[in-house]
Amino acid sequence: MRPVLLSIDVGTHSLRSAFVSLKGHILAHDEEPLLIWKTANTMEFFSENIWEALVTCVNRLITEHPVNQTDVIAIGLDTTYSIVLLDQQMQPVLLPESHRANTFGWMDSRASQQAALLTKEYPGLFAHRGSEINAKSNASKLLWLFQCAHGTWQNTACIIDLYDYLTWKLTDCLTRTPTSTSGIFTKEAASRLNIDIEDRFQGETLSIGSPIGNGLSQNVAGLLNLKAGTPVATGIIDAYGGTIATILASDSHTNQLSLDCITQRISFVGGTSSNYVTFSRDALICNGADGPYPSALNDYYLIYSRQTAAGALIDHIITSHPAYSSIYEISVSLGISVYEYLNQILFELAGKNKTEYSEDVSQLTANLHLLPYFDSTETDQPLHGMITGLTLDKSHQSLAITYLATVQALALDARYRLEKLKKAGYHFQLLIPTGGLAKNPVLLTEHINILNIPAAIPEEKEAMLLSGAITGAVAAGIYETIEDAMRAMSRYNSVIEPDKQLHGFYEMKYDTFLKMKTCQKSWEK
Repeated sequence: MRPVLLSIDVGTHSLRSAFVSLKGHILAHDEEPLLIWKTANTMEFFSENIWEALVTCVNRLITEHPVNQTDVIAIGLDTTYSIVLLDQQMQPVLLPESHRANTFGWMDSRASQQAALLTKEYPGLFAHRGSEINAKSNASKLLWLFQCAHGTWQNTACIIDLYDYLTWKLTDCLTRTPTSTSGIFTKEAASRLNIDIEDRFQGETLSIGSPIGNGLSQNVAGLLNLKAGTPVATGIIDAYGGTIATILASDSHTNQLSLDCITQRISFVGGTSSNYVTFSRDALICNGADGPYPSALNDYYLIYSRQTAAGALIDHIITSHPAYSSIYEISVSLGISVYEYLNQILFELAGKNKTEYSEDVSQLTANLHLLPYFDSTETDQPLHGMITGLTLDKSHQSLAITYLATVQALALDARYRLEKLKKAGYHFQLLIPTGGLAKNPVLLTEHINILNIPAAIPEEKEAMLLSGAITGAVAAGIYETIEDAMRAMSRYNSVIEPDKQLHGFYEMKYDTFLKMKTCQKSWEK
């Protein structure tokens, strides 16, 4: 197996670790669940639980797939957009009314009033060029903490992004990257808001892929059964990491691609939330998108268009349906996921066998339409979730079709977002999907067809785990730059073209989608 890179990916519900070869092949991986506390407008984690999950997951990976300590030549990681609170002794500071959590989860939206204030009274203060502040922005959450939880604020000596927290635990060195919250909450912002935050942003700022300090600390090396001094790379946000893992992928027949090809591609990182990430040479502003930001690739900017509830919305729709309990029991008895069972029902309804996708599947929603804004982040006239075409049907088939309508609604919203990016000057022609949602063939097919764009399917099914391997390889000096590592470690094995026969159907669906948005906005007025 040797030599290998240790990659760590921290998601919303679980932490994964993997051994990855220097050529980007995932050799083994493991997973550990995380504790999460979630309400309608809060999401909280406990940083120590995440750290313990990392130790457990890595130890189990090493136990089940033994390697020599010297075989693991570097460590890299990505995490969700979450923020950790620590005191003067670098111990957890609990969030208000929490008995254990000290970490704002990425989906936490309790700071809606602060987001509205920043948008109205301080336009552009935190926004990087075209970015918009919303309730899930770390700037909004920290302003909420300052204004609404004085005791917690006073006890907090260190505010740190989750990925910077984990690299600190690994190395005993406190560092930041240009994408960390400390780089967004500037001195100007702190001064104008009269918020004493600068001293709470400790640590040296390093570029993505830089080695941290002297590498893995002696104490942690003993915990993980790894070699002290093993290079540890600076951390990265998961959506950014998933993009780095896939956006420069080549097939086995293609010679060296021009780096400029990344401006012709868009990454679809699908999970609890979904991110569409693309690049440009110029800092092109797109209203409603996050960015543009300088990227780890010299002379290129990247921009995110984000659906804050994607997998979360699908789960909500499924679990809210009267047929969910029985469908769950059947799927467990069959040894498959609920999504796989629902896909089977869709294929059967379309008159096909249990693995074949056809135009008839997509058209099952001809009379059912949905707006996916169940978790709107807009501060000005927010949209809301909406379904039209409901009946009294409580059957398994009803749930399957509603699930399909939800998947299509997410894809229709993605089309709306991507069209805005194109109007802003972006020119992508190839979709590169990764993340848990992208493994669902129904969801992937609907996105390809509705976006009307071919998709290059990564060679590695768990391509998200290439993120930490790529940054780790650069930190260890295996590759000189992030670009070099991306070229060597990222490939795709096939391209799926959109189904042109469904073009007319999807045009009608999109027209209905836009009319529903317009209609809802008129009601708000």
